[in-house]
Formats: sequence, C-alpha cells, structure tokens
Amino acid sequence: MQSPIRQVPPVWMLFLCLAYPLSLRAEFVEVAPQVKIYYESSGQGDPLLFVPGWMMTAGVWKEQVAAFSKTHRVIVMDPRGQGNSSKVLSGNTLQQQAKDLRRLVESLQLNGVTVVAWSMAVAVVLEYVNQFGNDRLKSVVLVDGWPSMVKKEDWPRGLTPEETNRLVLDWENNRMVKTNEFIDSMFTTERSDPELEWMVKEALRTPTTVATVMGYDYFSSDRRPLLSKISVPTLITMTAENKEVGEFMKGQIPNSQLTIFEGLGHAIFLDDPKRFNERLAAFLKSTE
Repeated sequence: MQSPIRQVPPVWMLFLCLAYPLSLRAEFVEVAPQVKIYYESSGQGDPLLFVPGWMMTAGVWKEQVAAFSKTHRVIVMDPRGQGNSSKVLSGNTLQQQAKDLRRLVESLQLNGVTVVAWSMAVAVVLEYVNQFGNDRLKSVVLVDGWPSMVKKEDWPRGLTPEETNRLVLDWENNRMVKTNEFIDSMFTTERSDPELEWMVKEALRTPTTVATVMGYDYFSSDRRPLLSKISVPTLITMTAENKEVGEFMKGQIPNSQLTIFEGLGHAIFLDDPKRFNERLAAFLKSTE
C-alpha cells in the first residue's frame, strides 16, 4: 500500500489549524489500485473516526472536530465515491466501503478506535463487523441509521421492492430536485441558505449513478442479523421519528445504550451540536 499523500485542507479546516497547528493534516490513503480515500486528522489522544452518510462528506462533522480535537485524535473521512475520495465505476457497495474503512483504520494504525457512523454509514459498520469482527474497535456510535429498509412481515416500517425501485429511478431521473429535498428534510431547526447550499453542493459531488447504486444497496438489504455481531460498547442515537428502530437495535446489540433526541432532524449532530456533543462526550467517558 502506498503511503498517504499530503493535500491542502479545505477552508474550514484552515481555521481549525490556528488552534491545532501541529496535528492538523489532510491526506489520502490508497485502499485499492487507483482508489484513494480522503481523510482529515486533528488533535491527539484516543482516536475518534467519524463516517458520514449517503453522499455526504467530512465537512458535516465540523462541530465535532472543533469540540473533540481538544481531547482526542479526530479523523473525518470521505467514503469511496463521495467528496474528495475516488469516484470509480465499480466497487460502489457498502461491503466495499467496509473494506475501505478497514484499510483506512489499518493504514492509520488505529487501535481501540471509536467509530461514529451516521445514516447509511451505520450499515457500513454492520458490514465491517460482519467481515472483520470487532477488531481494532473500542466502541461504536450509530447515528440515526437503519439496519434494514426492506419491508417484511416482521419489519413493516421499510420499503417494498416496488417502492425501492421507484425511489432509485426518481433519484436517477431527478437528481437535483431530490437532493435539495433530501438536505432540507435533515433539519428541524432553521439553517442558513449558505449552509444548505453547501450541503447540496457536497452531495452532488457524488456522481448520480454511484449515488443510486449505493442507495439501492442500502435500501434493498436487510442487515438486522448483523446487529448481534457488535460486541463493543455501543451508543445508538435516534430521532423521535425512528425511536422504534432504535429500540429494536438496542435489543439486538449487547452492551448498548439508546438516546432519543426529541425535536431534532436526521442530521442530529448539526441540528443541535451542543446536545449531541454532550451525549457523545458522556459515552466516551463511560468507556474509558
């Protein structure tokens, strides 16, 4: 594996550099031939690795980077096909994203890492433990993601195959409209137009076909049987809308805790970063 390639950090990370000038870096790790994963690292201490959801990028974790870089080594990343990472025409599955995550963890020599995964990245964590067990993990934080979006007799809250097909085709045919709707739906608090426009722009960096392939994988796969494979301390954070899903996950994951964030949208950690960060800090302290 080639050594990471140093890159110039984005503007918002340059501001953080003023506070953490000796530890900030933005680099790539090669996880496969011609496939590089972009990450940013700041701070020192126990490692915290933040993984964004579908089409999202490292910048969504800016509030957590600012807060936790004071006490931890914080790594944020762009998964394959998203942000600054490589866009390729194959390997755009969550199983492969889990392999990429493993390569990143190994390359950065992260032992005892806490992985914070949002939305679709929850499924990536489940694929990780399915392939690699709990190796190198200290704890896991699952943020408002579902283990299955497939509607079944014992799981009535998902999508039928027909609904999944319509959803994916709608995204393929109406990418801009659906992306704007998607970003708007993430919040219950007022957000500025520049912030929303930035998130839309970041999401659109994922090519449409890549986005629909990853989306189809997430929407059409039932990963509920993988929940019990997580054996490290786990914090599940859910919106009130997804309370029942969170309760199911808590019942399947040993040594897990569930926190419901009332009145917040899907992007909990941006909608009310103070509340989210306080809960995450308390969980990290409990695992020391």
